[in-house]
Amino acid sequence: MPTLARLRTTTLRAGTPLYRVYDATWGYDEHNPGHGDARFSPIDDPATAARLPSMYLAATPTAALLETVFHDVHQVSGRIVYERDLRGKLLAHLRVPTAATLGDLRDAELGRLGLSRSQVVSSPAEHYPCTRRLADGVLRHPRRGRALSGLIWHSRQAELADTPPVEVVVLFGGPRYPAQRGSWELFGPGASSLYDGPGRLLVDEIAEALDAVIELEDAR
Repeated sequence: MPTLARLRTTTLRAGTPLYRVYDATWGYDEHNPGHGDARFSPIDDPATAARLPSMYLAATPTAALLETVFHDVHQVSGRIVYERDLRGKLLAHLRVPTAATLGDLRDAELGRLGLSRSQVVSSPAEHYPCTRRLADGVLRHPRRGRALSGLIWHSRQAELADTPPVEVVVLFGGPRYPAQRGSWELFGPGASSLYDGPGRLLVDEIAEALDAVIELEDAR
């Protein structure tokens, strides 16, 4: 397993527009408390041993959807998204409330470290235990002692949709990124359902571009 002990950092500026796909069970600016099985979460904070909440965001709505709704669509696998998985999902347009220090996993930095994207940021879900251990190591041994609020990398959008790199961010909650609910500003359309309306139109457009199929709810 590669190590990321020499990982450089970058600053996510306050006011940066980002996009988040989230479950209506939680608020649009509420961190996931530590459930699920994602690339860099859930993990425990090495400093406190407490479970770290997490929030995944992206620089474009399309990248946010590719990292969530189209999570299981790969170049060599079946390209199917199930309609029932869209129920209760929303897309929020947000502005970052306060600056964050991020470990840099973007393509240029991976190249500097001699790592491929497939080793860290575009591996399939069966390798998530390994990528979570990488995240733990980065938090445990920050460069120059700078505590990290999260990580930044380039979306799978380049591989799937043949487009330029787009940034994706995970912000860890608690003391690492202490922005509270209500401090995130919504902009534009705010939050839109992915099951119907304009949000669903975007899902359908991406599915068409990826040659993916939206299966009806009773298809499985």
